[in-house]
Parts: sequence; C-alpha cells; structure tokens
Amino acid sequence: MKLKSLILSAIILSASLAGNCKPKETITVTGSETMHVMLQMIGLEYSRKKSGTQVVVNGGGSIEGIEKLFQGKTDIAAASRPLTEKELKEFDSRGKFESLAVAYDGIAIIVNPSNPVRKISLETASKIFSGEISDWSKIGGKAGKIQVVIRNDKSGTAAYFETHVLKQKDLGAKNYEARKNVEYSSNAKIVSDNDTMAAEIDSNPNAIGFMGMGSALFENKGRVRALEYSLSGKEPHVVPSIENVYNRTYELSRGLYLFYLSDHGQKIDDFITYVTSEDGQKTILKSGYLRGSLPTVEVEVKK
Repeated sequence: MKLKSLILSAIILSASLAGNCKPKETITVTGSETMHVMLQMIGLEYSRKKSGTQVVVNGGGSIEGIEKLFQGKTDIAAASRPLTEKELKEFDSRGKFESLAVAYDGIAIIVNPSNPVRKISLETASKIFSGEISDWSKIGGKAGKIQVVIRNDKSGTAAYFETHVLKQKDLGAKNYEARKNVEYSSNAKIVSDNDTMAAEIDSNPNAIGFMGMGSALFENKGRVRALEYSLSGKEPHVVPSIENVYNRTYELSRGLYLFYLSDHGQKIDDFITYVTSEDGQKTILKSGYLRGSLPTVEVEVKK
C-alpha cells in the first residue's frame, strides 16, 4: 500500500476513535501537491501530540493554497515556490503576513521504469518538454514518440520547472532571454496531481514528466524512475537525493514554503512551532525532503 494510503487510513482511524469526544480545534492547510504527504505526516504527528487539535491538509496546487488564503478559506497556504510580485502586493494590501521555508526539495525528471534512458541535461529536457525533440531515439533511447506529461497551471512545481528548465533560466540570462516565449509542447498531457502524473508515466513506456523528489523516490517508487540530471551536460549527471540536494550537487532544487497571515492566532503559532521543531523537521526528513532548519546540537560541557 502506498504511503499516502497508509496516512489517510491512519487519519480516518484517528477520527473514528475520537468520534465521541468533544469537537476538535481544526487547522486547515491547503496547496502544494508536492508537500501534501509531508504535511499529512506532520499533521498526524501533531494531532497525536496535541490532543483536541486536528490538522486537515488539502491539495490542489500552490496557487490554490494562496488563493484560499486570500479568500480566508484556509489557515495556511503551502507552496513549492516563493510568492510572485503580484501575490506579495496582494498580501501587503491585507496587512502583515508570514513566510517560512520549512523544507527543501529537488525536482525529479521522471520516466517509465522500463525506459533505457538514464541521464538528461537541462538543455535536452527543455527541448523535450517544448516538443523540439519528439522521439526517444534522438537521445539514445528506443524509437518511439515521446509523450510529455505536465502539471496544470495551479502547480508550483510546474511554474518552477517552466521557468528554470523549459525556458532555461538556470543556464543564464542569455539563454533565458532567447527562450522566454517558449511554451510546453502542444501535445503535452496535463494532469492535476502527482498521483495522476505517476499513473500516466507508469502506463506509458514513452512518457516523461516531473514531480517533487520526495514524491518520485518515496510515494511513487516503482511506478516511475528519476533520471540523473546535469545542468550543462558537461559536468557529472547526478541522481536526485536528500544528500545531493543538501550538498548542492543536484542543481534542480527549490524551497517549500508555508504562508499565513500575521493575525492568525495561537493555534497557528503552536503548529508552526511544531513544524520547525526537531520532531517536525525529523518528520520532514522521513517523508523524503531536506529539512528547512539545522538540527539541534547538544553540547556537553566538561567540568
């Protein structure tokens, strides 16, 4: 059974056992699909530690979370990218808000496990996702039309990937200026979440897509395979992993954020304190992401 199913079962069981208790205080977190399972795990642990509080985690994508926060329909927005200038102005018009990088994640470029291609560079990925390269035989694979699979426009991962890979921002200003009008392939299949993305890749040997590293290596292990990645193609190709994101050898990575309004109240303060605590950060590591804060170090003072 997948990790997400196990977590959902645990949440349902916890709710049923508490059915006869007094109503629980609820904290709602909405947004990033990349962060979904990570936040479910944190929420479940927090609910166990803080009796009387339930954390409800909704997906929908980074934009969905930010919009729901603007509308007062969620307590916390989860996003796999920083706020845009437009969003910053929107928050400023509503008063003060808080922004917290709770974890770091690599983006994995994924293929069907049977695909013989093992490595990819940024430029090659850009040309595949734009449709300029349309057959696997062009990059050392078996002959077959490449099926590009992308996330919808509410996805923070898709927005990051579009800017940094498709439009080649990570290769410098000159490349980005030359490709700023490049779009995803017109034949790309658009999906709404990581589960659907994994299903598409798993069912099609010629498909290629992308998702957060934690989703690829943990939640969907066996259904997809992450390609080794090189920025220019000249330096070594590196597999996405917590260690390689941490030591910056895997260069396709970004922060994962929580946003919330400053007048949020004590229950949000308590939850955020837990997320950034040693217990919360250990749960982030267990879910396949790099912690957002340094570990607590105990220093023994010799007398």
